[in-house]
Amino acid sequence: MIVIIVYLIEWEIKLNKDLVNNIIKSVKKSFNYKINDVNYFITAFTHKSVSSSNNYERLEILGDAILQLFITEMLFTKYPHFSEGDITIMRQKLVNTECLEKIYHSLDLKEPIDKINNNLDGRRISSDILESVLGAIYLDSDNQTVKNIINTIFQPLVSDSLLKKDSKSQLQEYLHREKIPLPTYTSCKSSKKSFKYLVSCKIPQLNINEQMHSNKIKSSEQILAQTILNKINEKS
Repeated sequence: MIVIIVYLIEWEIKLNKDLVNNIIKSVKKSFNYKINDVNYFITAFTHKSVSSSNNYERLEILGDAILQLFITEMLFTKYPHFSEGDITIMRQKLVNTECLEKIYHSLDLKEPIDKINNNLDGRRISSDILESVLGAIYLDSDNQTVKNIINTIFQPLVSDSLLKKDSKSQLQEYLHREKIPLPTYTSCKSSKKSFKYLVSCKIPQLNINEQMHSNKIKSSEQILAQTILNKINEKS
């Protein structure tokens, strides 16, 4: 029975002309790309909760590899004198979840994705969807086409400032120099209705326990680390 239901859901998605046209228009507007086989993109937009057999997870892996390759090539060409470590740091900042989520929300993909996934919370899948769509474009076209699209999206984000270390890394380096154990980051459910998490950063040796309510754990950890760095600088 479950298999039949999943099959019917997939069948209805593929036969919905309005949805197909919506996907075609969204991809054209977001990437300036004309789709050849829309089935790649139906799969790229579909969460596993809708279909266990025809969802974006395989395309996401492909898209992630393609993104890593062409971002690396872009940085390698643009910065011929940078070390492999510098290129790695810059690439990580361009392909991390936070950056990909920002790019996703700047595109015009939300409407068809919501329709396919019954308004599944896009914040949970946005970076995955972006990678899966890049995988779909690769299969639907060729290397040069997807490379050009990636360059168009990411070139404006590339600058020397990407080499600046984030707050957590700076705090870690300071503690290492001072021979102080590294901080402990924890998160739990927030008691405030407007937030999902209570995020903490503890350094017992310095009597530090910074906390904040937030909806995003990783970005909150960066904010807490910067707060601690500011306090350390004030005392020095």
